[in-house]
Amino acid sequence: MNIRLNPLAVLVCGALLAMPALAAQEGSKQDLGLSDYRYFKVYPHIERAHKAMEANDETRALRSFEHAHEMAPESIRITLWLAEAYRHFGHENKARALLESELKKAPQNSQLQSALNAIPVPELEVKTLAQLRAFQKTCDAAPTVRCRSEAGNYALKLNQLEIARAQLADPQLRHSKEGRQLVDNYTQRAIFLQQWAAADQGFALLDSEATLSEAQYQQWFAILLHMQRDQRILDLQSQGVMNSAGMQLAYAQSLAERNALTSLRRYLASHKPVFNSPVEERNWMRLLATYSEEPGKTVSAWSIKHPENKQYVLSTLVPIRIQKGDWQGANALLNTFPETQALDQRLALSLARRDTPSSLQLIKKISQTRGLSAQELETVSYQLVSMDQGKVATELLLRDWPFDKAGALQKPLSTRLYTQLAAHPEWLTPDSKVRLAKPLPSATQRMAQARLFQGTENCAIVRNILGDLSPQYDAQSWSHLAQCYPWQPGLALYAAQQAAARDPSPYYQRQVGYLAFAAQDYELARANGVKMPAAKKGAEDDASLGFALIDQGKYPEARDALEKARVSQPDSPEIMRQLVYLNERLDDKPYTREYSERVVDDIDNSLTPQQELSEKQKEDRFEFRRIHEDSERRWTFTYDGSFGLTPDSLNSAGGSNGVQQNKSYRSYEQFEAEYRIGKNQIIEGDQLSVYSRIFAGSENNGDSHFIPVYEPMLGVGVRWKPLRDQVIYLAAEQQIPLGNNHGKSDVMLRASASFFNGGKYSDDWHPTGNGWMAQNLYLDAAHFVKADYQLYTADYRMSWHQKINGHQTVEPYWHAQYNASTDTPYRDNTLGGVGVRLNTWFGESHYSAFPHKVSVGVEYQRAFSGHNRDMDSKNNLFLTLGARW
Repeated sequence: MNIRLNPLAVLVCGALLAMPALAAQEGSKQDLGLSDYRYFKVYPHIERAHKAMEANDETRALRSFEHAHEMAPESIRITLWLAEAYRHFGHENKARALLESELKKAPQNSQLQSALNAIPVPELEVKTLAQLRAFQKTCDAAPTVRCRSEAGNYALKLNQLEIARAQLADPQLRHSKEGRQLVDNYTQRAIFLQQWAAADQGFALLDSEATLSEAQYQQWFAILLHMQRDQRILDLQSQGVMNSAGMQLAYAQSLAERNALTSLRRYLASHKPVFNSPVEERNWMRLLATYSEEPGKTVSAWSIKHPENKQYVLSTLVPIRIQKGDWQGANALLNTFPETQALDQRLALSLARRDTPSSLQLIKKISQTRGLSAQELETVSYQLVSMDQGKVATELLLRDWPFDKAGALQKPLSTRLYTQLAAHPEWLTPDSKVRLAKPLPSATQRMAQARLFQGTENCAIVRNILGDLSPQYDAQSWSHLAQCYPWQPGLALYAAQQAAARDPSPYYQRQVGYLAFAAQDYELARANGVKMPAAKKGAEDDASLGFALIDQGKYPEARDALEKARVSQPDSPEIMRQLVYLNERLDDKPYTREYSERVVDDIDNSLTPQQELSEKQKEDRFEFRRIHEDSERRWTFTYDGSFGLTPDSLNSAGGSNGVQQNKSYRSYEQFEAEYRIGKNQIIEGDQLSVYSRIFAGSENNGDSHFIPVYEPMLGVGVRWKPLRDQVIYLAAEQQIPLGNNHGKSDVMLRASASFFNGGKYSDDWHPTGNGWMAQNLYLDAAHFVKADYQLYTADYRMSWHQKINGHQTVEPYWHAQYNASTDTPYRDNTLGGVGVRLNTWFGESHYSAFPHKVSVGVEYQRAFSGHNRDMDSKNNLFLTLGARW
């Protein structure tokens, strides 16, 4: 519990503690002359009256005393209190009338007579500010302690604090008993009016005359906190005033609430309060742990007085340091305990630091003393697996299996154990295997248990675990059981049918079909997709002929032969895959799509509940989905842009970008639309396309601009890819200036090539792994017919694609580039660049890989050398954008 010293709460408590001593000493039922019952009825009104007197609340005080007097009119003490209240609030006449009335009832009562005698004869009424000023003027003419005191008290009744304060300028009054009373009245009235500066002045005056009570110091301290008089508090504390441990804590908490961190850190470092309350000590430690420059080191140096706060260090402060990554701080806190203690926290720290040797040692110690709780086992085993210590995690899990006392954690612990053993069956010792083979109580447990035992060699265990044929088993368990009755096809077929009844997926249906065929139930087999065998000899001859024709390069004939073989072998994956490649080569797009879909389905159908796709299957599946997507593509739209982020950044000209011939721009962009005419148009294996592009730069009349919308050019051309297996393009392009710019029409003949960018080094999406290395050597040569000069570009790039989800990568890269131009004068430059891109692929479908890609990046370039080039700006920074649709 966090106990805070609320300044205003202290202020109110102080006011209540200031109740007159008379009220504390007098007022018993004997003193009041009342019976138990009447005392019980009257006492609440008396208590409220005294509190109102302390707050100088006239209305409430008089009403409460009058009510009490009405209830016990014979009580002399209540009569005296009421008379005193009347006098306190200036109702001398009422007091006199009351006492005279009561003396008629008790003429011999000396207390009533003394009270009546004490009432002075009224000389002057001061109820208005004008009357007060007149009285003060008279007093100034002949000042005395009494008149000054009366003037000050009259002023307080009228809430004229400045006039009351002025009376105290007289040292004779200030040092007198009446003066000290006036100062006390002044201070309390200021508190009541919430005039904190005046209350501060009042306490300062009281403190200069005599030592204050504890309640008065509490009130003063609360006022200074409320006013945020930090230096005043520090000065007083340096004098030993307001310097209790609780007040130091309250001041530090006030600094924390105000976010005065510099002052707070300085205060915490310079003060070492000794707390009598464990809660206050814990709150101080919390401040040290939260706001110190080195929390762990600072708290560890704190001498804990109350033993219960040592547990607070372990349960709260150490976990916070670990969570914040403050290993040194957490270690410093743990070093304050003996090595045999705080083992749980030490283990949490070692796991967070991925300190495997230390973690293993601590786990061993904990296991020897008490063992791990279910929650600890869940946390520790997870951390060990993430630290590549799966074998140690498995040993720990095996020791507590089947986790009967783990409650809700039983399932995740079992799943983790089974997952590790499935991936590493060699970790399962013979003794552990015997333990795990004993059937568990519930069907859910047995299903998970049986999945651990794959392969025909474990069928006896599977039959022992699942042999009760519980209707609660899921499709995967029934299918698993069906595989373990090879000599009992009827029972195996029954289990497979149970699996298919629970999940009608193609896999379970085929399993029913194959087992029905084995049980000679051909009608059921046929109903579940199994085709009856035909004469296989001719099919094998056709397939062999087809593969031989492929090797001879006779692709149309090879396709015909494999089509014949497919009729009798419809499920042969080799034949279907070759038909995909053949139809793609022959540019038969409908059949390419059809067979690639069949191959994808065939790969998907190999997926079973017990077995996911292998890495090779995932790669094959993506390859055929890419072929499917490419076979649907006629139009391709691309956008490329490079924007200089500094005024001096320059993009060099080249046939590969949108920069106009013989120009360098701060920014450029181009948009291209390409239409594929088809493959095998001129020679076998080629591809022919036509395209159109618009490109522009950011220079206009010698000025450099960020947005590339100046000097636009239109390019219309034909592009030929002569080789099937090499990325080499030949193009002829007519370039036409758009608008009224200074560009020149010309014909560009261009050759470009890309090497080392295929397979595992390509920039296309990779379906496996967390990322991949990519590289590309790009070569480009362009000849401008009319201008009669050439542009050359060579660029080598290497990058790493780090996957951040299933369709995006962050790609840091570097590249080196050489550009040359043969116009007069000859110009060239060599540059290098480093950058990073965010790549996003999207638009995929079940059969088609991602058709679209968008890239956004930033690149820093530095020009290393150059001839007849603008080398003033060697350092360039660009924003790069790219899209393919």
